[in-house]
Amino acid sequence: MTTSTPSFLRLTGRGTTALFVLFAAVHTAVTVYGLPQNRVPLLALGALGAVLVAGYLVTLPHEEPYPLRLTVCVVALTTLASLNVWNLPDRGWPGWATWMWGAVSFVMFLLTLRGRAGWAWSGFAIMAGMTVLWSAVVGRGVAAGVGFVIRSAALVLVVWLFSILLGRTRASIRTLQRSELTRLRSEAAAAAALEEQNTRLDQLRSLATPALQRILTAELITEDDRRAFTLAEAGLRDQLRASNLATAPVTDAASRARARGVDVSLLDDRAGADVPLEVRERIETALVAQLDAAESGRVVARLLPDGRDAVATVLATDGVDTTRVSIPPSS
Repeated sequence: MTTSTPSFLRLTGRGTTALFVLFAAVHTAVTVYGLPQNRVPLLALGALGAVLVAGYLVTLPHEEPYPLRLTVCVVALTTLASLNVWNLPDRGWPGWATWMWGAVSFVMFLLTLRGRAGWAWSGFAIMAGMTVLWSAVVGRGVAAGVGFVIRSAALVLVVWLFSILLGRTRASIRTLQRSELTRLRSEAAAAAALEEQNTRLDQLRSLATPALQRILTAELITEDDRRAFTLAEAGLRDQLRASNLATAPVTDAASRARARGVDVSLLDDRAGADVPLEVRERIETALVAQLDAAESGRVVARLLPDGRDAVATVLATDGVDTTRVSIPPSS
């Protein structure tokens, strides 16, 4: 009993309020003007109240499709308003007293645009059925009853077809939006990968270039050179074994620790599982702190397999005291 409706067609806001006020004012005036044609004028005023409440409800701000409980309430109110057909004169043209056909049709028009076309057709069918039955019972004939509501049926039909067209347009727009978002995500991922690659290349250059230049230009390789080459080799090994851990601050801290004689090992056992940026920053902070604090012994940092309680661990020991830091997925 539902149909999709475009999210950009919201029957809410000041414009809709103004439309409802105009709707209420016009139909109140028409109802009052047509009271003499009604058998019981008070019943006509009750029908007017029912249709105005229905019109007000269908303009309330809600997500599409319009809530089912309110939809049922709107159809029930328009059904009460449609009962006023039995209040019309049996003979002659009923004049302005026929206002409820247009009013109910207009409310069904709005209900269709709120994504409840099936219920709107049900409400209109109830009104049309009552009208045809009334016309047949009072002797006007079925054809006359159909003639009373046929123009209103055309209005609801046009709006229904219009809502289908808008629904298809929305579906096309959403498909285009999804395609565009996919393209933008792909471009962003490629840009991020390129940036990460450039960062890694800069780190490799900073580690390897001085050592290579020294090897090519030095006439004599000293013990200091050999220690520098060892540090460079360890940094390159970190890049290969644990590139997700070997950020620039960590690489610098590891080099300083190794220069003090600390044995540093960086390991990545996550098998390519992603590590969020916020978690990476916490790992980096904890690891740099342990590396800078170590004066001897060993520091082992490890990215753990996905699914563990912790994302990474940092183990620092000097042979006497041991410190173990676990970094959880959330702070």
